[in-house]
Amino acid sequence: MSISSQGRRAVAATAGAAVAVGVGLSAGPAAAGDAHGTGKPVVEVIAAKLDNPRQLSVDHGHVYVAEAGRGGKKCLPGGGGPEGDTCLGTSAGVTKLYRDGGRWRQATFVAGLPSAATADGGFATGLDGVSVRDGRASGVMTWAPPSQVPKGKPWNTLGKLLDLDWGHHRVAADISAVELKYNPHKASVDSNPYAVLALPDGRRVVADAAGNDLVVVSPGGKAKPFTVFPNHNGHEAVPTSIALGPDGNLYVGDLNGEATKPTARVWKVSPRGRILGWTSGFGSITGVAVTERGDLYVSQLFAGTVTRIDHATKKRTSVKVPFPAGVAVDPWDKKVYVSAWSVADRDGTVMEGGKKSPGGQVWQILGF
Repeated sequence: MSISSQGRRAVAATAGAAVAVGVGLSAGPAAAGDAHGTGKPVVEVIAAKLDNPRQLSVDHGHVYVAEAGRGGKKCLPGGGGPEGDTCLGTSAGVTKLYRDGGRWRQATFVAGLPSAATADGGFATGLDGVSVRDGRASGVMTWAPPSQVPKGKPWNTLGKLLDLDWGHHRVAADISAVELKYNPHKASVDSNPYAVLALPDGRRVVADAAGNDLVVVSPGGKAKPFTVFPNHNGHEAVPTSIALGPDGNLYVGDLNGEATKPTARVWKVSPRGRILGWTSGFGSITGVAVTERGDLYVSQLFAGTVTRIDHATKKRTSVKVPFPAGVAVDPWDKKVYVSAWSVADRDGTVMEGGKKSPGGQVWQILGF
């Protein structure tokens, strides 16, 4: 699947071409690189048996994981793609990770949201984005043509920004409606809300991967176009991830790149939506994070790495992570978190060549 076709399909933000990528199937974490000259980063699996873990958010020491789910038993007639049949279920949600007595524990924060995946639960789309600020949680659901999914709840959440609380969700804004009304990128009409960022002023910004734009939602719930990303290097940008920098600007990663053709960019966007510049030379990006000193972390799905760019020296160092998606940094202790095996459900999924992957995980990286 080409990057341009990924940009215009509702389910293409991560899963589309990932099965064909030559990332090793080692079950254990692997570390590489010397981040600060004091030794190799230390990697620890802090959560396992997750269903297609995607965006991460850290709030007061707790890590929130958006899970796209594992689909279900209802398979669409003729809905097969390059990865197999598309099967629907209500298995998406958010898991909260927290420390208890020195150990990491998992708790279901929200469950029961729509999910579409292959028959074995891999390569899912569903709740792909989460952002938590001072206890207030937001999530974004992907979108699919209404004729292909059931009617009523919870399917009415597709393409929406959600307010989340323990065991509950409600629609806060219709993101895909912005694409349907304005089509900001002026290409074919398509929408795949994929990442969300809650801002200190109460606004929330959503990256619409298929729309090639950002949508801003006011504290009162009004959604409107915010930033449109131009095509570059012969392909559409496909924004998949978003973070807030210490300078008050937004940093947005795009999918325009492959491991062998690192053309993806991290865009710098003003608080009012104006593009200020970009950093390039990445494989397809599925997660970004920025530290208080301005160091940039970039998760590259197809390359199987998370790269750190030192703000002062611009030096790049990397850690190998299989199929990484969301990445986040705790502002208090500087620990880095990344979702690994992000295209697999809790039991693992069959990859190219017939090998089965581990289930979805979250890794903690120290010294990186």
